[in-house]
Amino acid sequence: MTPDQIDAWPESLWFDTAIPLQDQPVLEGLIDTEVAVIGAGYTGLSTALHLAESAVETVVIDKVQPGWGCSGRNGGQINPNWKVLPEDIKKFYTTSGFEQMIGVVNQTCDLVFDLIDRYQIDCQAIKPGYILGIIGRAGMNFVQSWTDQWRVAGADVELLSRDAIATMLGTSHYDGGMLDHRGGSLQPLSYARGLASACLQNGARIYGNSPVLSISASNGGWRIKSAAGEVQCRKLIIGMNGYTDASWAGLAQNIIPVASLISATEPLPEAIARDIIPGRNAVSESGGVPHYYRMDENNRMVFGGRGTVFGHTGNLDTTALRNKAIELYPQLRDVKWEYDWGGYVAMTTHHRPMLLHLADNVYAGLGYNGRGVAMATMMGKQLAMVARGETPELAMEQPKRIPLHGFHNLGIAARVISGHLVDACTSRIG
Repeated sequence: MTPDQIDAWPESLWFDTAIPLQDQPVLEGLIDTEVAVIGAGYTGLSTALHLAESAVETVVIDKVQPGWGCSGRNGGQINPNWKVLPEDIKKFYTTSGFEQMIGVVNQTCDLVFDLIDRYQIDCQAIKPGYILGIIGRAGMNFVQSWTDQWRVAGADVELLSRDAIATMLGTSHYDGGMLDHRGGSLQPLSYARGLASACLQNGARIYGNSPVLSISASNGGWRIKSAAGEVQCRKLIIGMNGYTDASWAGLAQNIIPVASLISATEPLPEAIARDIIPGRNAVSESGGVPHYYRMDENNRMVFGGRGTVFGHTGNLDTTALRNKAIELYPQLRDVKWEYDWGGYVAMTTHHRPMLLHLADNVYAGLGYNGRGVAMATMMGKQLAMVARGETPELAMEQPKRIPLHGFHNLGIAARVISGHLVDACTSRIG
């Protein structure tokens, strides 16, 4: 059994330092509401908040408590960009749909910072920009195309030379990279709890420790059953992302849950901390098996990457992560690593998030491919528009199960192994 298959909170840096939130009550008895939302992560909480701001009666139900899933476990990077090129995104949309999609993507980070400002959420949010590190000629050619195309699409991005990225990161590991000025970072569990508090302030109801046992059509709407209670709703929103279960048949087969592990150091001495990412940017790298990292406000290095070969968190062995961090920053060799934890992100085969129409008045948003802080928040806004009867800015899709989904662990293993081979064969320029 993995740490994510039980209801205990992970022993993480975020859990130990998050702003407090009283546990939400267990769902009991029968409750009637206009909109029910399953999942109290960023997707569900953003949906509920946008609905509650519009005075739409909303109830949120969660297996555990707000932020328990990857919304409270991720690296805290407010990462605005997708891994795909705009010219490839065009293939999936009409001209107007494509323009709307690009507009939505370009607004995701601003929406996060706007909500934080509006509700004064104490979540250590900063906006110094996001940096992508690149090694090798092929990678630099791709990031050149990526930067050119997204700049035309309105993104505030720029290429970084080898010298520029070395100065900004405090490591000479990369041949170059990209700076996206829209990005930043935050304390992810504090952000989730802040969204939950904002929902409650606006009249939404949240119920915790209430796993969904069944969903069925009832009285022209939908009935959600938990162990001790039921919710009757006119419209249903599902927002569980990497923790999507079998409560709605076939939905989990639209994404692949992939484990991501994180390790965090003790607060570093100033003599060490001042030379590592001095601008406190959020950082990730492009490669076969990429990593992501940043320094938090207490001068801790927070370093993340993929889980086990088969996509699980396993026993939280972060030895490989720590070794990679030391490769980038040898000055970390003798520091103490205090925390290890993990969670599941939802990957899609086409690297795009999905706004799905599941049935009459039933919708889902999921598949953020490791970009969930910004994109899940925006997906909540889109789902709220749908629930209000408005046309969303994102194109609505029908669910489409991934072929041979039952063998996805083997696919993850093949991807990880091939990624390691790619990294081993990629040479630095010059």
